[in-house]
Amino acid sequence: MKQHVVLFILFTWLCALPLTGKAQDSWVVKFNSPLSESSGDFINNSNDEFIGYVAKIIPQTSIRDFYLYKIDKNGDTVLNRKFPHKQDTILSFCNIIQSNCNPEEYLVSGYGNTNFNGNYSIYDFFIKVDSNFNTIWERNYILKPNNISASYEYLPQILKKKDLGYIYGTLYDNAGNNRLVFFEMGENGDSLAYRVYEGDSAGLFLYDLYYNYDSSAYLVNVWDTHPIPLWGETQILTLDLDFNQTKVTYLPRWHSAITSRLLPGGSVVSGGLYKGILLNPYQLIDQICILKHDTSLTLTDSSYFTNPDHEIGKHEGYYNSIDYYYPNSIFVAGTYDYDIGIWVSHPSWIAIAKYDSDLNLLTEKYIGGDAYYALENITATSDGGLLITTTRYDYQTQYQEHDLYVIKLDSLDLLVGNTEHHNKLVKNAMVYPNPARDHLYVKTAVREALFALYDMGGKAVLKQPLATNGTTTKITLPAGTPQGNYLWHITCQNKIIETGKLIILK
Repeated sequence: MKQHVVLFILFTWLCALPLTGKAQDSWVVKFNSPLSESSGDFINNSNDEFIGYVAKIIPQTSIRDFYLYKIDKNGDTVLNRKFPHKQDTILSFCNIIQSNCNPEEYLVSGYGNTNFNGNYSIYDFFIKVDSNFNTIWERNYILKPNNISASYEYLPQILKKKDLGYIYGTLYDNAGNNRLVFFEMGENGDSLAYRVYEGDSAGLFLYDLYYNYDSSAYLVNVWDTHPIPLWGETQILTLDLDFNQTKVTYLPRWHSAITSRLLPGGSVVSGGLYKGILLNPYQLIDQICILKHDTSLTLTDSSYFTNPDHEIGKHEGYYNSIDYYYPNSIFVAGTYDYDIGIWVSHPSWIAIAKYDSDLNLLTEKYIGGDAYYALENITATSDGGLLITTTRYDYQTQYQEHDLYVIKLDSLDLLVGNTEHHNKLVKNAMVYPNPARDHLYVKTAVREALFALYDMGGKAVLKQPLATNGTTTKITLPAGTPQGNYLWHITCQNKIIETGKLIILK
C-alpha cells in the first residue's frame, strides 16, 4: 500500500504515451446566466465534441429546467436545447451516453417525481436524441415496485450493451428497506427484462454499473449489500447476464462512494472515499482512495490520500469521478474542503493530480481558493487532456446562485492554454487560509520548493522550504507580524512557479 498525502476527492483516468510538442485545445466555458446552475455527465463524443446536460433552477422554486449542450473542441457552444419541466412533475436528469456513432445519437435517462397531497409517484424516463438533440423516441417506465412508497432514486446508472440495447440500474429509497432494480431495454426502448432485489440483497446505495473483463457479466458497485459486520461496507456485485447475483467482492472496510473503470487489460481501477479512524482522539477522518483489482477482482494495489489538518469530503457518487483514456497514467481530481450544503460560506479548491501506473505522484494542480468550488464531473478526452465541470459560488457577492464552469485542460502540464485563464484558475500550489492569523498551510507537489513571504515594501518576512513528499507544510508566522497585506511566492531552483497575495489578521 502506497501512502501519499493528496487532499481531494477522487477520480481516475488513464493516459498512455506522452504527447510531446503537440498543441492542445484548452479553454474555459462559463455559464453566466442569472440562474443557479449545476451539471452532471459530460461526455467526449466520437467527433471530439463534448455533450452534457446543465440544470438551471427556476427562481423561487426547487424546479429545474434541463438543457443539453454541445461544445466543440475549441470551447465554442455549437448547440443547446431546453427540456423544460413538466407540469406538476420535477424531472431529474441522471445519465447521458452516446448510443450510436453513425448516425450520431445519444440516450438521456433520469426520473420524474410527482409529490402532491402526500401521494408519491415516480417514474423513469429514457429519451433518445439525434445529433441536433431532436427526440427520436421517448419511453417512460414505472420501475418502482408497487409495494413501496419511495419518492427518490439513488444514483441511477445506464450501460450500453455490447450488442444492441441498454442496461439500467437504480435503487429506490424506501425508509431503510430499499429496492435494487435492474432493467433491460432493446435498441428502440422496448422492455426486455426486469429484476428486483430487496433486503440485504439490495443495500443502501448504488454507485456504478459496468462490464467485467470479458463482458460475460455485469459489475455493480454498491454499499451495504450482503453486509458483513465489522468488515466491508462497499461491495462489487457480479451479476450474470440474467441479473442473477453470482458473487460479492468485499472492499476493505470504511470505503464508500466507489466508482470504477475497466482498464484495457481487464483489471478494474476504482476511486472513492475512505473513512478511517484516529485512535487518539476517537474521530473519523476522510481519505481519498484508489483501488486496483485484477480480472478476478482480487485487490492488487491501493493508494490513500489525506491531510488531517483540513476536512475532506466527497459527494456520495452523484457524478462521474473516475475515468481513463490512455493506459500509462492515472489522474485524480476532487474537492478540497468539500462541505455538505448548498450555500457554503468558505473557499474550496479543485485538486487535480497525475500518477503513473504504480500510483506514484507526478504532478498536482489546483483550481479555486477565491470562492466555494464543488467538482461535478470529469471526462477523459481523446487528445489525452481532461475536462472538468465544477460549480462556483462566491459567497461574498452572490445570493443563491451557482455558476457552472466547464474547463478543458491539456495533457502536458494540466494547464488552461490561455494565460489569463491560467493565472486565474490553475495553480501549482495552494496557500490557505486567507486571511490568516498565526499559521499558514502550503500544499504543492513541486519538489525542493521554497515558500517566501514579503511585506508590501518588498522586505522578506519569512522563507521556509516546503515538504517534498506530497504533504502539506504548516508554516508558523513570526511573532509580532503586523496585520496587513502581504505577497508570497514559491520558487523551485530559483524559478518562481507560483505567486499570490495574503491578508494577515491579528
